[in-house]
Amino acid sequence: MIFFADGYMQTFHNIASLIILFGAFLAFFSSLVFFKIKHGNIKANRFLSLFCFTTMAYLLRGFLLLNGFFTRFPLAVEFMDNMRYILGPALFFYIKTAIDPDYRFKKTDIFHLAPVMLNLIIRSPFYFIDTEYQVQHLTNWLDGPFIRPEIFWEPLSQVLFFGSFCFYIISSIRFHLKFKEKIRESSCFGPFYLSWIRIFTYALSLSLFIWVIAAIPVVLGRPLRYSFYSMNLLVSFLVFFCVMKIISWPEILFMAKPLKSRKKYNASYLTDREAELFLEKIKYLMEHKEEYIDPDLDLPKLAAQLSIPKNYLSQIINEKTGKSFNDFINHYRIEKIKAWFKDPARQNETILALAFEAGFNSKASFNHVFKKFTGESPITFRKKYIT
Repeated sequence: MIFFADGYMQTFHNIASLIILFGAFLAFFSSLVFFKIKHGNIKANRFLSLFCFTTMAYLLRGFLLLNGFFTRFPLAVEFMDNMRYILGPALFFYIKTAIDPDYRFKKTDIFHLAPVMLNLIIRSPFYFIDTEYQVQHLTNWLDGPFIRPEIFWEPLSQVLFFGSFCFYIISSIRFHLKFKEKIRESSCFGPFYLSWIRIFTYALSLSLFIWVIAAIPVVLGRPLRYSFYSMNLLVSFLVFFCVMKIISWPEILFMAKPLKSRKKYNASYLTDREAELFLEKIKYLMEHKEEYIDPDLDLPKLAAQLSIPKNYLSQIINEKTGKSFNDFINHYRIEKIKAWFKDPARQNETILALAFEAGFNSKASFNHVFKKFTGESPITFRKKYIT
């Protein structure tokens, strides 16, 4: 009977270890993918990358501890424990920068590193003991009573993590509830961001609830090993869930691929209301900021300013104005030049100088575009307003 029980536990251990190791790999791979994204909300994606990297460190430490590999480098394994204290700040700043991509860090933001610094101080007694005692400590930590006078720092460290992570979860939830309308209207992906942030933060809240349940047997004197299994498995499943959600909603990361025909818009997630909101922002940039005077302005550059994929920007301009991107921009340039032609104060300036000032970068392209829009050459058009 004992043999079957041992065999069952070994099978469970093997399966759980594979799940945890795969969860660590998936978190690390996701971290690299999010970090390398060069378009969309780069700051938010970088903080999501940091969150995934710290999750990887947590799961890898769990794998090493549960499989006994910590005996080779116990100090390094224990140092990895400090990474989990970065989860809270990474989550908080991910949501903050998702709401406000232009957020600038303040000097006071350094205080978000306080939990990890406090944990380093609390656990410092472990760092200065012999390797033999470090191995013994970690072994007893997994399979012995959790609360022991000689390792008073362990409960303090766990309370510190739980308290700080609770604080960041609550702060993140309150922050996104307060600015949910701003998130919704921030871009054409606003609704996706809002749903994703809600799912993400509430899933992490669930992990805290499970953490409390798993801690009860430990406080009652049971070995930590089985509660540790449950927490690492839970985190692994959360990684699987979140990655699958992002795969189904690639707009969260602004990874939509540029498409090549109007048929591409049939599969677009862009609603008519979102397109109208973005068109207003585009017109504001043209009419009040005069972005068109930039001779290097192109579809990717304007899309980056609006935090929107270039194929979505192309869709908005094509469907809402009936113009191509180049015609849309050149329309504003030609209207500006026509206004200058009519302005007596600018009649002494050359046509080419005005063309360059309006954003054209060659005489030939300007003449071609001007005649296309007005049916006349620039010289013929201007003569009508020279006094």
